[in-house]
Amino acid sequence: MKVKPRLNDFLKKLKRGPAVVLPKDIGAIVAYAGVCKESLVVDVGGGSGFLALSLARIAKKVVSYERREEFAEIIRKNAERTGIRNVEVKVKDAKEGIEEKDVDVVTMDTPEAALLLENVYSALKKGGYVVAYLPNIEQAKEFYLKAENIFEEVFMLENIVREYEVREKGTRPKHFGLLHTAYLVFCKK
Repeated sequence: MKVKPRLNDFLKKLKRGPAVVLPKDIGAIVAYAGVCKESLVVDVGGGSGFLALSLARIAKKVVSYERREEFAEIIRKNAERTGIRNVEVKVKDAKEGIEEKDVDVVTMDTPEAALLLENVYSALKKGGYVVAYLPNIEQAKEFYLKAENIFEEVFMLENIVREYEVREKGTRPKHFGLLHTAYLVFCKK
């Protein structure tokens, strides 16, 4: 039986608002930043909550900073819809500071990520990671170069997903795939 790749049952329950972080990038964030059951995660630019709620399934607690009330409400409703209880939503601009300290991972899905580097650095514990989700290369370059002056380690990657046609006469990539979504820049304190 042929099945087209689709969101898992958990993600299908979530209502979309603004653009969402997709599973291919969520997986990389979990793997490279080391999100685990003891992690305290701060998510800046929560949007619909896809990333925050996905991380909450693994982490001890996720605190999502969202400056727009209408998006914060989407996150709250999505948390309720999925039964996730370890997500706290703050209607606050992270430029005003991050209240949490000794944070294991900070994720940022905001075009202003480079302006927040010093705030997130002070919130992180030693060895903690900040991960910026940046849709264009100019943002990623600016963030990366600024982060190099603050963090011990910085690296950038992009995930590309290719679906395959499997047939008796040959297997090959389909003509279309989920190519660029964003650049992920990881910074270790």
